[in-house]
Amino acid sequence: MQHSSELHLVIPGVCGPLAETQTLKTSSVLDGWVKTLSRSSNLPSASNVNDVIAEIFKIKNNDDFPSAALTLLANNMYDADKFYMHADPVHLQADMDHAVLTSSVDLDIKNAESKALCETLNQHFKQDELTFITLNKDQWFVESREKISMSTTPLVDATGRNVNFILPKGEDSARWKQVLTEAQMLLHSHELNTVRENTGLLSINSLWFHGSGELTKLNNNDVNVICSQNDMLKGLASHIKCDYLTVPDTVNEYADYLLSCKHGTTSVLHLSELEHLVNYTDVTLWLAQLTELLDRWIYPLLKITNKNNIKVTLYPCNGKQYQFSKYDFLKFWRHVWRKDVLEKNVSSY
Repeated sequence: MQHSSELHLVIPGVCGPLAETQTLKTSSVLDGWVKTLSRSSNLPSASNVNDVIAEIFKIKNNDDFPSAALTLLANNMYDADKFYMHADPVHLQADMDHAVLTSSVDLDIKNAESKALCETLNQHFKQDELTFITLNKDQWFVESREKISMSTTPLVDATGRNVNFILPKGEDSARWKQVLTEAQMLLHSHELNTVRENTGLLSINSLWFHGSGELTKLNNNDVNVICSQNDMLKGLASHIKCDYLTVPDTVNEYADYLLSCKHGTTSVLHLSELEHLVNYTDVTLWLAQLTELLDRWIYPLLKITNKNNIKVTLYPCNGKQYQFSKYDFLKFWRHVWRKDVLEKNVSSY
């Protein structure tokens, strides 16, 4: 018997974690969203986007998720004889016992700055056979001739956090912590950072290492198509040889494609608009984007998939998954909204 079609809806940040949820308890938008979630089946899942992807695609890595290798594969910059890791430029605000990270996307880095800083890193680390390469001004990588064995935290999960508790761990972590220390000294003393600080910009004073895993052969993958704007997922589609398309402008365009697929197709749709906003303490930014995403994508898509009997699993990437089917929408007794269930569905940190 042929299986029904399935949609894995990966939307990191759609249920937090947020700085706080108290101010959201009077929000009619959250009221409607939690009502919708309450009609689904709630199950445990992975707590960050890389682990969710690994869960969906049955990726088993002894060390780290290979996000760097996959991203470079998508951009024809991957060499199977080398080992890769993200080395994103960041700012660390340090005091006695805290080091809070500001992501590259919030630093207003110029292309010339990116090029110059990476040239300085390459001059210093050439003797160690390490090469720093840029995909763009905000995304840097380090290429090594030796395998990198450690576990790391994705940049999006480190942004705005005290990184002292989430530094790389594992077999090679001591070596790479030394590389990081040397890189920080080079960046701190670079004249470009002096100019940035004199003009009121945050310095680019550190790197964030993450995504160091190797590409391995994947077995038992059931996904037929990935839809995303993310290079890592584009690289994954290439690696497993499934279809890939970029997110279209409207939900109707995507629905037309989804409904044109043969019965039994398993699809993954990744929407990333909320992912970075969970790092801000002002939850109104997140709520505004959530409102737009619900109206433009999530509610219409749930309606279309329900009508066409497509099973949907929503992954907020916060330790839960929500499964929707046409039978769940008939569970009217779950529609009762109580203020104390907000925290059960929208988490804070």
